Amino acid sequence: MREVDSKGVPQTRKALAVLLGTLAALVAGELLLRIAGAAPEVAPVRQGRMQLSANPRLVFEPVPGLRHEGDPSGFFEYRGQSNSLGYRDREHSVEKPPGTYRIAVLGDSIAAGYRIERTEDAFPARLEALLRARGLPVEVLSFGVTGYNTAQEVETLRARALRFDPDLVLLAYCHNDRRPPDPRIIQGLREAQGGRRVVPLTAVDRRLAWSALYRLLRFQVLDSAAREDAGAAAAGEQAVARSLDDLGRMSREEGFEVLLAVFPYLPKLYDKEHARQHARLAEIARRNGFHHLDLRPVFRDCRLARPDKLRFDRYHPTAAGHRCAAEAMAETVRPIFRRAAARPDGAPVPPSAR
Repeated sequence: MREVDSKGVPQTRKALAVLLGTLAALVAGELLLRIAGAAPEVAPVRQGRMQLSANPRLVFEPVPGLRHEGDPSGFFEYRGQSNSLGYRDREHSVEKPPGTYRIAVLGDSIAAGYRIERTEDAFPARLEALLRARGLPVEVLSFGVTGYNTAQEVETLRARALRFDPDLVLLAYCHNDRRPPDPRIIQGLREAQGGRRVVPLTAVDRRLAWSALYRLLRFQVLDSAAREDAGAAAAGEQAVARSLDDLGRMSREEGFEVLLAVFPYLPKLYDKEHARQHARLAEIARRNGFHHLDLRPVFRDCRLARPDKLRFDRYHPTAAGHRCAAEAMAETVRPIFRRAAARPDGAPVPPSAR
């Protein structure tokens, strides 16, 4: 016997009437929005190797799988192929090969190898080569993006790198990471908009972007508040501390270790105030249980021991500077790896348990 309501109408017919009424309202709303032209038009926004990101915390991101063999200046940065995620690295399987120790590198233009002609000369690739030469089954994945600050780097880990199951996250800190997302890149992407009302698109967006109703809700109602929040939280030393604390919570929840490698402001290797900035970062690392590598004395020693030019400008090391940093990183990573390999389950050992 069918269940009926107090008026004797079958429940299935009542549900169908509600569904048809809802569909009619959606169709009417769609038609009205198209007639009025009230929904934003959407298109991907790209400039060189950069595009707007559908993730408001990233703001912008590298274009996946882009090959460029021309002038590497401007927004193209380097010659050659980026991987399917857009990073200056080879392809890596999501599933970690058995017995492999994975290191995920986060960073900005230093990690991306700014002005480094060959990818293998940037420190992520050099670090992997050095560790493998010592017989360690290590795989280094680079997630460096020019113009990123610490908040964007930590969000890259959350949104992109965690699914690769890293054992160690190496965050390459640069002192301009205290600033908001690179305004030159944002300005370039705005110029690429050409005055149009355009927004970043996810795969879902591309499937549903034909609908004016979807575009209005997704890109005008929901997106604007999230972008304002992201922009307000991305500047200054306090933002760096918050981001590193967030990374610390993530490391405890997900079970990976963190190495905070601090690149110096290269013209001030002997400056006392600069040393105090490094000391503050060392304290944040200690508070969160991170491993810590201060590259300031490392670059001082390299400058004394080698005649090679170590820097292009105040932030960016040359290939010789990348080699110097990679060698120090390798010496820091080796004992971390040995302690992890010595555990019965192969899990990393946090600094507090050393």
